[in-house]
Amino acid sequence: WYQRRVRGYFCRGADEGGHVANNVETEQIVRYGDQIASHVNTRGSIPLYWSQRSNITYKPFVKLFNQDSQKDVYVKHLQQQIALYGKNICVSLIDDKGKEKEICNSFTYIANQFPMPGVRYIHFDFHKECGKMRWENLGLLMGQIQDDLDKFEYFYRDGNGATVSLQSGVVRTNCIDCLDRTNVVQGLIAKYVLTRQLRQMGVMGESDEILPNSQFEHVFKNRWADNGDGIARQYTATPALKSDYTRTGVRTRAGLLHDGYKSMQRYVQNNFLDGARQDSYDLLVGNHRYSASEESPLAKPRHPVAFILPTAIAVFFALFVLKLIMPEESWTSQIAHLALYIGVIVALFKQCVVWGDYLVDQPVLFLTLAKAKSE
Repeated sequence: WYQRRVRGYFCRGADEGGHVANNVETEQIVRYGDQIASHVNTRGSIPLYWSQRSNITYKPFVKLFNQDSQKDVYVKHLQQQIALYGKNICVSLIDDKGKEKEICNSFTYIANQFPMPGVRYIHFDFHKECGKMRWENLGLLMGQIQDDLDKFEYFYRDGNGATVSLQSGVVRTNCIDCLDRTNVVQGLIAKYVLTRQLRQMGVMGESDEILPNSQFEHVFKNRWADNGDGIARQYTATPALKSDYTRTGVRTRAGLLHDGYKSMQRYVQNNFLDGARQDSYDLLVGNHRYSASEESPLAKPRHPVAFILPTAIAVFFALFVLKLIMPEESWTSQIAHLALYIGVIVALFKQCVVWGDYLVDQPVLFLTLAKAKSE
């Protein structure tokens, strides 16, 4: 699993061994006196061959490859999950339109055409169902998995030290990056199971619920939000999106604005800072072994366009600002010059999209490793 340690867009999906990117097991442990209960949730990238490499656009296209081997890698990954956790409910939260449509259709097709014992697949288009602040629709998803959660049980040891029940299955959740949408759903699953555990421990009555806005619920939600933020920081260097809902149970406009700010941070991280960090990961976990006798791949110069285009944009933007500060006497000439600068800047930004692969801070060691494997 450590070989799939990645930053942002640099690693998606599964490798030939069935190991997926951003594979995380989260265990919620509850202790009350001598009683102990726990429940495990898992998340992981969609177990197919696919990529989504940074290319200067806000949301890069998803690309599927090795189509003839998609079924094999899917089966291999789920066999590993079954061996570890027992039965699996695979909950996919990705969009069935736009840039996620192709992989959504592929995942749904593979899961339905090649059913596996102990595996159930559910697709829930999170953005479609919960868009326009309709977060109550998450109840539709919970309604589909509650019976299985009850059958799976959870680990519970009573006050006498006797093991009363064991967990026999997990909900494996994914969105496109297994962060924000996944955090929300895993928090809801955890709360549902926690309610059952507290009832069995005698903390609550058989029909009692965790009171909304209570101090206990506040602590619980913040623990799960902190967990989501921690995973997101490792993967994107920013806290999770949609954390206002995870923390409070309410989606707010202020939360939307804060998510916009974090999204801008992620864009900068993904495109201009993550390459060097990915190289450090590959050195740390041994994906790339450096020998003093070889020339360091990190010493290779970047393509000239990586310096030419940003410099040109900066120059023409400075000219544009200067023209605003120091306008000409003739308004006709002033407007003509401003229009010229805007036109050139727009043209340069279009070239940035064309040359995006060279502008992004690509991980040199990661690409070197991929090339060596292909050879």
